[in-house]
Amino acid sequence: MENILYPIFLFISGSCIGSFLNVYRFRYPKSISIIYPGSFCPKCKNKIPWFFNIPIISWFFLKGKCNFCKSNISFQYPLVEFLTAILFTFNIFAISHFSQNYLVNIIGLTFFCSLLIAASLIDLDNLVIPNNLLLFGSISGLIFNLITRKIYFGENSLIIIYKYLLLSFIFLVLFEIFNFIISTIIKKEAFGFGDSKYLFMISTWLGIKGALFTFILSIYIGGLISILLILSRLISRKGKIPFGPYLSISAYIIGIIGSDKIAIFFREIYNIR
Repeated sequence: MENILYPIFLFISGSCIGSFLNVYRFRYPKSISIIYPGSFCPKCKNKIPWFFNIPIISWFFLKGKCNFCKSNISFQYPLVEFLTAILFTFNIFAISHFSQNYLVNIIGLTFFCSLLIAASLIDLDNLVIPNNLLLFGSISGLIFNLITRKIYFGENSLIIIYKYLLLSFIFLVLFEIFNFIISTIIKKEAFGFGDSKYLFMISTWLGIKGALFTFILSIYIGGLISILLILSRLISRKGKIPFGPYLSISAYIIGIIGSDKIAIFFREIYNIR
C-alpha cells in the first residue's frame, strides 16, 4: 500500500509546490509579496477563489481563460505544475544520497528539487537568480546536511561544516578564477557571478564533488540543448541563453543517481582507467 501512496502523495504535493513556484515566478520581478495578497488575475485584479486555483485541473476546467475577464492564462502555469509533480514523483527512484533513511532522502531531494525549479524559472524569465533564494537554499542545504549526516552517517559537525560550507567557498573561488581565465581567452564573459553563487548553493547540498560534476554535466547538456534550439530557430546564434537551467537539470540528475555514477559514466566514455 505504501508503494502506491508514495507516488500519489508526491504527485499531488509536487503539483501544489509547482503552483506556488508559479506565484513566485510571477511576483518576483514585480517585487510583490508571495504571501499577500492571495492569488489574483493580473489583468482584472479579481481574487481567484480556491476552486478555480486547483493545480493543473483548474486551467483545463477554465479552458485557459480567467473566469471573470476571460483573458488568456498561459499554458506555462499547468506545465510547471505538471513537471514539478512528475519530478517529485520520480524521486522515489533516487539512489540514497542525503540519507540512508528512504523517507528522509525523498524529503531532502524534493526540497532541493523545489529550489532548482525556482532558480530555473526566474533565470529563464529574468536572466538572474535571486540572491535571497540562493542564500535560503545554501543555509537550508547546510542545515539539512548537518542534521542528516550526523544522525544517519555519524559524521562530526565540524567535518560536515568543512565539507559542505568551507569547501563550497573554495569551489566558488576556484570557479571564479576559472571563469576569469576563460573570459579572458574568449574576450567575453563566460559565466555570470550568479552561476558561481548557484554552484555554491548546489555544493552545500551535494558537496564539492557533486557541484563539480554538476558543472561538467551541464556543459554537455547545455551544449546539446542549445544546438537543438538554434537548429529549430527558437533562439538565434547570438541570443543569450541562461545557464542556470542547465545547472539545475544536472544537479537534479546527480541528486537522483549520485556523482559516483556520473564519474563512472564519463570514465567509460573517455576510456579513463
